[in-house]
Amino acid sequence: MIKVYKFGPAFGLPDASPFVVKVETYLRMTGQKYEAVTGDVRKAPRTQLPFVDIDGKVIPDLDAGQRAVALAFKSMLEEHLYFGILFMRWATDDGWTVFEPSLREMLGRMGVPSLLRGVVSGSARKQVVGRTRTQGIGRQPRTEIVGTCTKIVDAFAEQMGDRKYFCGDKPTTYDATAYAFAAGVLCPAFDNELRKHTATKKNLVAYADRMREQYWKE
Repeated sequence: MIKVYKFGPAFGLPDASPFVVKVETYLRMTGQKYEAVTGDVRKAPRTQLPFVDIDGKVIPDLDAGQRAVALAFKSMLEEHLYFGILFMRWATDDGWTVFEPSLREMLGRMGVPSLLRGVVSGSARKQVVGRTRTQGIGRQPRTEIVGTCTKIVDAFAEQMGDRKYFCGDKPTTYDATAYAFAAGVLCPAFDNELRKHTATKKNLVAYADRMREQYWKE
């Protein structure tokens, strides 16, 4: 049995981390049975979640042109939009107000004593905000970060067009990434300007709903 070590469901999403959602969606798309386990990020390889041993069947492949475009978007979502989402959740006061209570719950599931959760969550916030600054996006004013991320969302929606899945009529491995970030940025718990802009992209909203219905209907 494959085990996926994760943070846990939060904000109506399968997990607080888009990368966990990506891995779990991939496993569901490929029909692999797995067990979701609450992981302790402090003990995880590279101190990051998720970690999992994957050895499954392959989803239909793409031609060279499709792969090139899909890979470029995968990089843009994982290396740029991701840090924008982190900033909006961790660095802004309105985002942190929503995120911190769920973070404390996650820490509880990891075994952190209740009296220490405030200290640990504050330390985690400092580290994550530091990561956004190291990456570069966290050095910008909020308006510029939102502007950068809305351009990515616009490109995402334009590339998506009226397709059923990210690359066409059939799902591919890239849909695991595309869905994870579409769902993450559309998360209604964080009703910020980036989420509101994304919600105007009806094709992305429909795509996220379709993927959730197909792979996450419990």
